[in-house]
Amino acid sequence: MADGVMIDVKPLGSIGQGVAGDKKVFTTGEVATLTGLSQQTVIRCFDSGRIGGFRVPGSSSRRIPREELERFMRTHQIPMGETETYDCRVLLIDDDQDTIEVVTKALEAMDRIGLEVASTAWEAGIMTVSTKPDIVIVSARLCDLDMEQVCRSLQGHVETNSVRIVALARRFRREETDVLRELGVETFLRPPLKAEDILSLLPSRMTC
Repeated sequence: MADGVMIDVKPLGSIGQGVAGDKKVFTTGEVATLTGLSQQTVIRCFDSGRIGGFRVPGSSSRRIPREELERFMRTHQIPMGETETYDCRVLLIDDDQDTIEVVTKALEAMDRIGLEVASTAWEAGIMTVSTKPDIVIVSARLCDLDMEQVCRSLQGHVETNSVRIVALARRFRREETDVLRELGVETFLRPPLKAEDILSLLPSRMTC
């Protein structure tokens, strides 16, 4: 499964300052501090290969080389200097690797667009509160997620009631789409996705 990846949940210092200094290798706790992720999310990213590293011989401790940390932060648009601002923030809630790859590739070259990926309902809740996305793309079939509850939660809070909700599923029942539209779902997409499916969701000024 994919691991939650976030952009700037909290202000981040330069990777060349503070805990980083001239360090060449980092613990998962230090990476969590530098990226704003939880240590458990860093561990899951390590174990799934999303961030490279090695285990200390004779123990289960994980270590992450500086170049792998910097690559990970660049790939997921985690600022290494001053906290960045974005014209549009997108939260993808899904654990399908093909979908994640399409969305990531579609947005990674776009300026001032932030992308987060959450693979569980718990991670999605944390990221929604922390980063206040403009667009939420959510798999209606994620095993631990209640799509209707997600919509009600987003619509029920002042901070998120203007979020554009996009539902993903290979098939929607007619009655299901009717209910979800009433709950605020704006667009329905059916995987496998294409880059243009994602780009069409962005404000027109950002795709000119």
